[in-house]
Amino acid sequence: MTPRTDLTALFRRQLAGRPDDAGRAGFQGSCGWLVASGVADIVAPFVTHLPSDDGDLARFAGLDALAAAELLGRLTTDQLSDRQNDAPTLGNMLRAAVAHPTQIELHGYLVGPARDDERLTAEGIYVYGASDLDITPRHDPGCQCEELWLWVQRHLTVDDAQGFPDEITWRLNQWRPGEPCWSLWWD
Repeated sequence: MTPRTDLTALFRRQLAGRPDDAGRAGFQGSCGWLVASGVADIVAPFVTHLPSDDGDLARFAGLDALAAAELLGRLTTDQLSDRQNDAPTLGNMLRAAVAHPTQIELHGYLVGPARDDERLTAEGIYVYGASDLDITPRHDPGCQCEELWLWVQRHLTVDDAQGFPDEITWRLNQWRPGEPCWSLWWD
């Protein structure tokens, strides 16, 4: 199976390995909440990497407006307030993706029920637009990364970050060939 189709099966195997923990309170919900809530099924089509059965991170990329809207309907207030260090909150990024479906996609990871910190986290966004800006890898003089960040905050409503992105890079994503984007990532 591919990572996209095997996420829920992996998390079910992880749960089976922790029968005494099923339903116990965890980091963002009771053990197994990613499967029980359907969140794993929503994120599965965007998975780019699956961990082994005993843990680590399942990575996702390109999470779109439709999936974001479904997640907003299933996640709790506490889960939506999750943030990767200084990144915007998960809820803010999901709402921005819904409001700007052609311009924002999310990337991040899930921690499955094999670990005590089971969760869904967005660590960044892909921004389609503003491709005419000049952003250099080392942010040399004349780099327009601050202009991009201001545009993202003001026009795309990604506005509750606690800090500037740790990395801004230009890229082409395989699921949207020919459409350059900026990847904004918070470590």
